[in-house]
Order: sequence, then C-alpha cells, then structure tokens
Amino acid sequence: MENLNLNEKSLIHFAKQYKLHKKISFFAEIASTNEQAKQICAQGKGRGAVIVADCQTEGRGRLGRGFVSPKGKGIYFTVGYDLGEKENCRVDLISSAAGLAVRDTLYNFFGIDVKIKWPNDILVDDKKLCGILCEIINENNRPKYAVIGIGLNLEKQEFEDELAYTATSVGNVYSGEVELDHNEICIDIVNNLDRYIIRNGILKGEDQSELISRLKAHSATVGRMVRVIGTDEEYDARALDIDENGALVVQGPVEVKTVSSGEIVHLR
Repeated sequence: MENLNLNEKSLIHFAKQYKLHKKISFFAEIASTNEQAKQICAQGKGRGAVIVADCQTEGRGRLGRGFVSPKGKGIYFTVGYDLGEKENCRVDLISSAAGLAVRDTLYNFFGIDVKIKWPNDILVDDKKLCGILCEIINENNRPKYAVIGIGLNLEKQEFEDELAYTATSVGNVYSGEVELDHNEICIDIVNNLDRYIIRNGILKGEDQSELISRLKAHSATVGRMVRVIGTDEEYDARALDIDENGALVVQGPVEVKTVSSGEIVHLR
C-alpha cells in the first residue's frame, strides 16, 4: 500500500470514500492543530474544519500539559463542530464521545481492546497511547464551536524519561499484519466523531443512554481506587459510576461525590 504516511491527497481520498463533507487542511509541521482550528473558528469558518499535522512543535494536552508529537510517529489532528443555536446540545458529552470514537477505530482496525481513563485518555495495559483535548469556543457568552484535538501514537517507538513508564503506541502493542495507514486511521476516527456527535444526536440533545453504557463498558476507571485532584481539594476515592452527563461518580472519604472536572489519577 502506498502513501501510508500522512499527506493531503490521501486524506481527501479517504474522506470522499467515507462520504465526509469536511474542509481538510494538512500541515507537515505546525505549532498546534487546536490553536490553528481556534483561529479558523474566530473567522467564523470552524464548521467541518479538520486540521491534520504530521508533527506539532507545541502540542498540548489537558490541564496545560505538553503532548509530544514527533514527525512520522503518529497522527495529530483537530476537528471543529459548529454548535450554532442548538439550545439542547449535550456539550458535556462531546469529550467522552471523542474517547469512544478513537476506541472504536482501534478495535475495528487492529482488534486492540483499549480502555478509557476518565474522561478520555486511551489506555492499553495502563499505558496511554492517545490524548484528547476538547475545547469549547464561546461567542457572546454562549458555546459556538467545539474543537476536538486528538494525538494518537501509531508507529512503534521508544519513549524517553518518564514517558517510558506511562506511554505506548499502536505499533508497540499490535502484532498483526494490517498496515498502519495514518490517513485512513485519521479519517475513520473523524467519521466516528461524526457518528457520535452528529448522527447520534449529541448536537440535538437527544437521549445518550447508549453512549453512557458504552463509556461504562470500556472504562478503565470505574471500579478502581483513584486520586481526585480538583482546584480546591485532593482526596482518594473509589470510582463508582459514570452519570448521565458523563461525570464520574466517586465514593470519597465522607460522601459520594460527582466529579465533572479536574484530574483523576489511577491508584495501584
């Protein structure tokens, strides 16, 4: 198979194959796909935008952390969704839906049964192979766009320093014969994002009980002891459930609490 590495021609080809109506922009190198997408949103052109890069020099993850994005080793992309005037849009579930979108692609392509660490880190054997950063862009104090940034480690690689203990890649865990076509993998994830967010009705506020059930079924967090790190407090708890809004329900030292933001650390 030719053109396994990212390139605009192949990305557009697969988008047509999947019948996706997207505005794809490819960069051999960029500072951050999310920042590029936010600039496009500021111009009022965020709907259907897909920013794809072979390398990021200033890749970002949740909570302001950096995301290592070496050339040729993964796919780094951001997809924009116009939230428009949709009063009932389930904005709170977009980030979780992105985790399921990546999970479905990895399972369907490679049979890798990854788990989702709340809210949307993709893990295999407790190591992270994908990070997701979802940002909501407001206009007139109301949500206008959602930009979903995804960084997926694809090719086999050795990680340095502390990443050697916490990170992995598809190539490090997959031993089959399916080629890692970066272009089709990227477009398949975009298609899954559309399936959850558009076709399954998140933007219209439709019932998402099936999505919540899938989140629970593929959760790496529910049932585990975790450390909850919030803005004003930090405590150990047992993760009990995921509620209808995608928040994590935990049994804290004193009472049951619902966690909708902050950081969750898995305890061994």
